[in-house]
Amino acid sequence: MHTRPCSMRKPFISYSNVTGHFGRVAWQLAATLTCGLARTLLAIIILTVYLNTHAPSLYAEEKLGLEEVLDNMDVASLEFGSIESDVTYTRAIFLLNEEDVAVGTLRYKKPKKLRLEFNPPKEEIDVSDGKFFWVYKPEERQVEKYRLAEGETTELNFFEFGYEGSVEKAKENYFIEMLPATAAKGHDGNNEGLYLLKLTPKPSATRTPQYNEILLWIDDSLWLPVQMELYESDGEVINRIELRNIKINKPIDDDVFQFEVPKGVKLVEP
Repeated sequence: MHTRPCSMRKPFISYSNVTGHFGRVAWQLAATLTCGLARTLLAIIILTVYLNTHAPSLYAEEKLGLEEVLDNMDVASLEFGSIESDVTYTRAIFLLNEEDVAVGTLRYKKPKKLRLEFNPPKEEIDVSDGKFFWVYKPEERQVEKYRLAEGETTELNFFEFGYEGSVEKAKENYFIEMLPATAAKGHDGNNEGLYLLKLTPKPSATRTPQYNEILLWIDDSLWLPVQMELYESDGEVINRIELRNIKINKPIDDDVFQFEVPKGVKLVEP
């Protein structure tokens, strides 16, 4: 009985990229055993074990370059409509050896509608309907109300990077570079799926920058920032914003972004 020989097929990973004796054996099995269920399964099992232990070195070359990351961010920004998430805001002042941490929830909707609620002991509610901005501190029994000028974002400015603003607009005011993957660890200490971008103001910026340096952690499942560090006073003050449990483009009623001054609370309009 004549047995039909197994045909060779082109492997998806080059032999020269595979290191170690076990890895090259797996490559040869995957490249040659294309007939026979048992042998095919064996090849898959061996190759899977190898890839699980060597994947970082094999796929490091698949990390995207800066322009590809920025292109993906631009597409995501155009598709972005709203976000809901848990948020941790940290403000560190090194000169005074102080660090304030506030934890709460965030709801945000284009254009520039925000509801940010921080839990005790840093209890505060910040609300913007796109025209006015309210800052309510229950402990002080006082609400501050501001009118937003055309194009002004006040406390919303970090959303210009990847959410509200375009990459081209950011390029007008900032030099943008991508830092090594080893530096892109997020709040959980893991850098998988993250790209770390550094933005430095240009001398020719169209407006005086509030921050000397901005770091953005971009999640490649969203192509949006999930963590940000905003540096003031030559790095003496760091504002860190971390987003978790993110939900993108879920419907949010506009009533969420309205604010009614509670009874017995003083309204101040600076």
